[in-house]
Amino acid sequence: MVGLFMKSSEQRITTETALELLTNQQRRQILRRVADSPDGTTVDQLTQHLRGSDSLQPDGNGSVEHRGIELHHVHLPRLQEANVIEYDTNQGTVHRGREFQAVLSLLEAIDDHQQETSSSIS
Repeated sequence: MVGLFMKSSEQRITTETALELLTNQQRRQILRRVADSPDGTTVDQLTQHLRGSDSLQPDGNGSVEHRGIELHHVHLPRLQEANVIEYDTNQGTVHRGREFQAVLSLLEAIDDHQQETSSSIS
């Protein structure tokens, strides 16, 4: 029994999985919002945050309604499956998961690299 527990606790998110999660702009926005909310956030707050960023960062994913559906049925479940967030569908809350910091660190490294690259081009 102890061996099974140790084995499951040793499982970590792979770089490939983290990068795959970060390929989607909406998931990156979700992670940033959860990072800014140490005590967690609600799905309603996430939806409002994503609506506010729609006009600033259009990505061709369709209407706000379509993006809200993707949030509930695609992005939050996908992040939860990878243990990046804890998504309580009954309460409508989202908290940091076991792998949150690892994926956030990768996102921050990517953001820093993009800023450095754009600064050196200017």
